[in-house]
Amino acid sequence: MKLANIVGHGEIIRALCRAVEQDRVSHAYLFAGPEGVGKTTTALAFGAALLCRQPDSGDACGQCRDCRQAAAQNHPDLHRIAPQGASIKIGQMREMLRRITLSPYQGQRQIFLVEQADLMTHEAANCLLKTLEEPPAGTVLILISDRPQALLPTILSRCQIFTFHPLPPEQVAGILKRGMDASREELELLARLTGGCPGRAVRLAGMNGGYFGLRQKVVDLATGLGRASVMEAFRLAAIVAEDKELALAYLELFLLWYRDLLVWKETGAPGLLFNQDHLSLVDREARLYSCTRLLEIIKEIERTRDSLLANVNTRLALEMLFMRLAGAA
Repeated sequence: MKLANIVGHGEIIRALCRAVEQDRVSHAYLFAGPEGVGKTTTALAFGAALLCRQPDSGDACGQCRDCRQAAAQNHPDLHRIAPQGASIKIGQMREMLRRITLSPYQGQRQIFLVEQADLMTHEAANCLLKTLEEPPAGTVLILISDRPQALLPTILSRCQIFTFHPLPPEQVAGILKRGMDASREELELLARLTGGCPGRAVRLAGMNGGYFGLRQKVVDLATGLGRASVMEAFRLAAIVAEDKELALAYLELFLLWYRDLLVWKETGAPGLLFNQDHLSLVDREARLYSCTRLLEIIKEIERTRDSLLANVNTRLALEMLFMRLAGAA
């Protein structure tokens, strides 16, 4: 993947290419933004550009040995660190520090991608901080995070931060079209429903039952929970909690649903809704809630999503949420 091939994020891509072309590369970067928006894809393309022997206008040439290795994700100087279980542990950071002390295998740089950097333990974060305070020559660290607010302020202050924003629906639809057999209207709807994050759209589209089947289940669940008993809420929470990734998908769709109810109640503008194809149901359900209650529900869902991302027990978190939603209408 070349930086030039990345859809969207034009200002960020241009800034990264300039840094390579002008040899003004920072020792540490933070790529922040919602899950699936393109941070990791961009980080890998940037890493390839940094390792390329013959960069073209600050981008990887795509032809040299280093580019081929980076594309195959087996370049000896491109390292990826990801959570082991619930967190990135001190041992992983120490191993990274050990590698940093070694010379690059093939070129002038070593690149380290720290994925979900906000899941570092306190000890691991402090270990990383020491590296950021005394960065070795030829080392580039790229931290990737959906929740930059969870990182230590001292880490943030030592990184050049790029914030990735959701893409317009038509751009996401263009990405999805490459691998999905669906109409333009369906693709743009999927793009809207996943908040302009192509990675999220691709992942959810591949889930069992398909994305639109999943969305219908979420809509049915949301409308049913408002009239459910606490015991029924616990039963439903146990079912959803069986798959954490699926649970997170449910929560994202819950957010869009209740957000639509609030927007419809406040504006009555169909064009502002994600679930435009469910307009009559949105209108019916919105009448059952006050704006204050909808805001409370949205905050509860956001807190639950953040808890799951921080590896809190999935079933317990969902039981608490569903209990609060039970009989809410």
